[in-house]
Amino acid sequence: MQNRRIFLLGLLLMIVLAGLPYSKADAANTPKPDSVLLLYDSAAISTPKEGNVEALERLLASFGTQVTVHSYDQYQAGMLMNYTKVISVRNADDLFQIPDSYKQDLGNYQGDFLHIGNQVPMNVQQALGLDEQNVEQDIASLKIGQLSQKAIMVNGISYVTKYTGKAYGSLTSDKLKSAAPYAVSNGKYGYIPYMVKGNLTELAAAYLLRDWLSVKSNHQLYLLLDEIYPFSNLALLDELADRLYEAGIPFIANVQPVLSNLDYPAAQRYLETLKHVQSRNGSIVVNAPVVASTISQDITVLKSEMSSFLDALAGYGIVPLGIGSEMYWTYDDHYAVNGLSYFDSSILFPNEHVMYRARTDKSQAFGSSVYTIPADVLKSYVAQGQILEPLPMDAALVYAFPDNNKKLDTLMSSLIQDWTLFSDYKYEDHTVRTQVNEMGSGKGQLHINGQTILLNSVLKDISADHAYVQEGKKSLTNLFSVQNKVFIILIASTLLIFSAFLFIGYRLYKRKYTHTGRQL
Repeated sequence: MQNRRIFLLGLLLMIVLAGLPYSKADAANTPKPDSVLLLYDSAAISTPKEGNVEALERLLASFGTQVTVHSYDQYQAGMLMNYTKVISVRNADDLFQIPDSYKQDLGNYQGDFLHIGNQVPMNVQQALGLDEQNVEQDIASLKIGQLSQKAIMVNGISYVTKYTGKAYGSLTSDKLKSAAPYAVSNGKYGYIPYMVKGNLTELAAAYLLRDWLSVKSNHQLYLLLDEIYPFSNLALLDELADRLYEAGIPFIANVQPVLSNLDYPAAQRYLETLKHVQSRNGSIVVNAPVVASTISQDITVLKSEMSSFLDALAGYGIVPLGIGSEMYWTYDDHYAVNGLSYFDSSILFPNEHVMYRARTDKSQAFGSSVYTIPADVLKSYVAQGQILEPLPMDAALVYAFPDNNKKLDTLMSSLIQDWTLFSDYKYEDHTVRTQVNEMGSGKGQLHINGQTILLNSVLKDISADHAYVQEGKKSLTNLFSVQNKVFIILIASTLLIFSAFLFIGYRLYKRKYTHTGRQL
């Protein structure tokens, strides 16, 4: 009898455990990339390598990695031992002196190490079995996966002639008339001889980073419509959403927030349009507000305004799924706390107009981050007629919102003809939290505060009548009205009397002149 009870209790426990949500248990067991220490010797200002550190930061962010960035001048003894993964970027020439404390720590370092650029440390050379041939100036062609680019101008490059381990891509030298691996790795060590911002060498680095960071999950390719503002052609946006829906193409709309006057008809029409976009298989992502100045009397205004807009979206049944921002926002405490903290998903754009408020060396990592690349740039790396395949990380092809019908027709024709398969952003898990609302998505469903949102495509007609300037109190209106009438009567009477005197004077003067003429 007692054995039977034990058996029944065990069976009941198994049933309870089996009923636990699989997705949460699975997420808990999914390894996440470690925090990475990124060291560089020079920002390479005014050289072809300028910006490659920033490009590397954005690549690492797309894998969900938290990054701490320091120059070698900031290095302190023992810093390497706090990280299991370290990346070294060497942009400077041989004259740059590496700190002795770093050299000593590197000799004892047991973690994963990736070197980018020249002057490869001896332990990395030995681990990779490297032999190289240096070329000062050259024209190279790069091919990796289905991507390729010809006639890349390179300076101070080392071509790998011998290695041990795995090779990534092929870099063909015009001067040497031979091909070499673009990058190589072996166990915990990796090496990328050349990486600059703005050409295929930037994107190619992601293929090695995926393996070096031990990222195993499948990756998605998204379509993103950018530069959508409250003053955009909303009727055209409705039409574009309808045509994408009819073509079976899911998309992400990166929309600019309205930070004030949310009760104005213009703002309400904007929200109505976004609700329609959402109903047409469009996922809404809120773009970071434009930073016009870093000077403000109230540094908390960003937090309250972002919260108000997110709650306004929720009130309209619109579910924002992430934040779109330039990369530098993740390296700023003010923007991270007051602007990014509502979101667990991000879409990161390259820096264009950097305006730090409280800069920090450690980035804010997100559960989901999407790497962005202009659609025309990525397609220039793919042979005509080929269907784009997913990249090593989640990525979005960026299209500017067309501002006229001709551009809309051109965009739709291009999307339909190339047969690229885009993923639906809301099928991934995304969460946005304010003090009032919790919104998000998963498995294609949108929800607000636990309630599934039914997609509604019916547009509400918003009246244009609105008192944009509130009228003040009118307690003295009647008094001023009577006073104005009295003044009008007095002025009119004065003008009549003055006109009469002028007329009488004119008659007297004329009579006198006539009488004088007769005497003569």
